[in-house]
Amino acid sequence: MAETAVFPDPRASRAVLIGVETNTRMTSFSAVATGTQELSTLLRHLWGLPQSHVTVLDSRASAEDVLGAVRDAAQAARDTLLVYFAGHGIRDFAGEKFYLCLAAADPDCPQIGTVAYRDLRDVVRRAGVTARYRLTVLDCCFSGMAGTMGPPGVATRIQLAKALDEVPSPTSEPVEDYGDVVFTSAPHDRESFVLPGAVYPETTGELLGILAHGVPGLGAELSVHELWQRVRKQLVSRGSPEPQLFAQNTAAHHLGFPNRAAGATVADLPHTVIPGTSVPGAGGTRGDTGSDLVRAGTGQARNGTESMSSARPAPADAHDWQPAPVGRWRPEDQPPYPQEGSDDLFHQQRERRELMKRASADLKRKFRMVRRRLYVPPHVRSPTSVATWLHRSTGDPRWTVIADSVKALSLNLQPYSPGGSVDPYAATAGISSRPTYVLTMATVDAYRARVEQLRADIDKLTGLHSEPPE
Repeated sequence: MAETAVFPDPRASRAVLIGVETNTRMTSFSAVATGTQELSTLLRHLWGLPQSHVTVLDSRASAEDVLGAVRDAAQAARDTLLVYFAGHGIRDFAGEKFYLCLAAADPDCPQIGTVAYRDLRDVVRRAGVTARYRLTVLDCCFSGMAGTMGPPGVATRIQLAKALDEVPSPTSEPVEDYGDVVFTSAPHDRESFVLPGAVYPETTGELLGILAHGVPGLGAELSVHELWQRVRKQLVSRGSPEPQLFAQNTAAHHLGFPNRAAGATVADLPHTVIPGTSVPGAGGTRGDTGSDLVRAGTGQARNGTESMSSARPAPADAHDWQPAPVGRWRPEDQPPYPQEGSDDLFHQQRERRELMKRASADLKRKFRMVRRRLYVPPHVRSPTSVATWLHRSTGDPRWTVIADSVKALSLNLQPYSPGGSVDPYAATAGISSRPTYVLTMATVDAYRARVEQLRADIDKLTGLHSEPPE
């Protein structure tokens, strides 16, 4: 059954393609350069990326050049970031670290003339924090080390967490439409190949063939997952190493390419539209932040909400107004909890803490409203992250005041005692330990008043960055 995929907004997406065809200490492959250039051409045709949004690096690139280019592209990407590497890949002698080889790489000293994959991954993740999708394609020996030391096949969420240096969470939501995808040409213990006389490296060649000609019998879109399945089938059928796919949430099923076998073109298929950008064939211009999925030319968002006519946070006025910063209290300012606290006092503590938690929940709901009104990308979720993203997106320093206030309220809700990181108000029935301090009603009221003030400031600042009503 064919999957429904969407294509990146070309104005808000970037690609960095690294093809190292020459090596002074290992075999050189002209096919690497040919494949990299062909992929560059296909990305411009299939995704409609402007040429300025596709960076191609060759054997002359240094590690600083590679990481710098990836950083710049990642910081500019609001929709999709694609990083592709083809060349030699080597491991350290312990088989624990993985390196991408540049021209001067020494297989006997893998730290020289290489880019450590961990460094590349960290730049992709940290500089590309605002991108909806981050797709990394590695066509080199041992590339499966990017994700797993286990058997070939689709990676688990825990294995992906290793690939991306994340902390795997049992509460992660696999249905969410954003995330990282890592596509590798081989398992962690297998080499990749350039066949004798081949125009392209083996895995890249299969990838290019499917992108260029499509897959008969499937729909108008080819998801990254379907693309991996087809490449894998072709390579495994002839005894070649099995490509690996590490995919977070549903990203590999949603990010895709036009299926040329179905006559699809970039102009008439679904796109991820970042407001402020225009999509070929979509007819219209939208703001340049946020990232709801919108079908090009239909005017309807896939999640059932109205499409965005102009969603870029507007330049804010009222420069003489500033939000009121929220300060912190120290728990040692509270009355100490008596040595022989009664059950009544304990239950009173719990009820008062619950009032504070309700106020905190109201603040989180307020930030959900902000995300909708200002079209914050869906993967930017926590209140602090939302405020930080808006500061970075708009340049308005008042969002940093909001972010600092949110952090202060969080610390006020879970304060530290002088003895270490403990929550003095968190004792529960059945636990012998007692709270350290009494939570007074005056403190609860002060906390709720600070939350209300912050909510009012958020409303005002959000209004300053929203488009005026028509």
